[in-house]
Amino acid sequence: MRRVGQAMERPAFPILLVLLHCMSDESKKTTRALAGLTAGFLALAVVFYVSSRPPTAAKTPFPGITAPKPTTIRISAAQLVKSGGDASGLECYTCHDEKKPPELKYDAAHRLVFPKEHADLIISMRNCESCHGTDQPVKLEYAADGAVIMPKAHQDLLVMAHGRNNRNDNCFNCHNPAKLNELVTREGLHLKFDQATALCASCHGPTFRDWEAGVHGRTSGYWDRSKGPITREECASCHDPHAPAFPQLIPLPGPRPMHPVAPATLPPPSAH
Repeated sequence: MRRVGQAMERPAFPILLVLLHCMSDESKKTTRALAGLTAGFLALAVVFYVSSRPPTAAKTPFPGITAPKPTTIRISAAQLVKSGGDASGLECYTCHDEKKPPELKYDAAHRLVFPKEHADLIISMRNCESCHGTDQPVKLEYAADGAVIMPKAHQDLLVMAHGRNNRNDNCFNCHNPAKLNELVTREGLHLKFDQATALCASCHGPTFRDWEAGVHGRTSGYWDRSKGPITREECASCHDPHAPAFPQLIPLPGPRPMHPVAPATLPPPSAH
């Protein structure tokens, strides 16, 4: 019994040698070729893995700017109201006469020109740090009467540009002339400023349906609704209602380039 037990405790390696010895020469060649190919592929995998990894100390800097805040470009009226912020700028009759609709003015190209007094409201609804970064706060200049001076780079914000053919150049296409702090759809539905998304939907139906499905716009929160809610930003959180075309932004580098290169030299930012 002892000899049998000792025999059973012997390793299986000699058995493999016996099997290999019994194999034909052709089988041995095939086995060796497969083993060589396997070893070669493993070596190539190691080489590719090592060469594709960027150096640990190498960091790709932002191209001359700091990382912007991950927020929307604008603050919509709905965001402002929900956050409990200062919504006094949305009170039209602080300046306008409730009994007299404002007179509309146009430039030489028959584009509606906003009163300079609206520059304060337009600027206050922008999230400057979403483009300019956070290291150097944006400094605004003011006229003698206290009105903000719109930076040269943003003069286009003072001109109506809603629609490709400049046909939506009338304030009262959206605003109620009898009650300026109220919006009106084409069907005559009266809405508050913080309900502006419903106004957008009355004309931009397909885009609104994409927004509802999460295809268009910005959605934050949880994919799994059982884990938590989602938040869909309002139309006016990204698009200026008076000039909804999305402004050009400086592109940022990829999150982790496989082969870091020297950052390209960018022209200096336009003067404000």
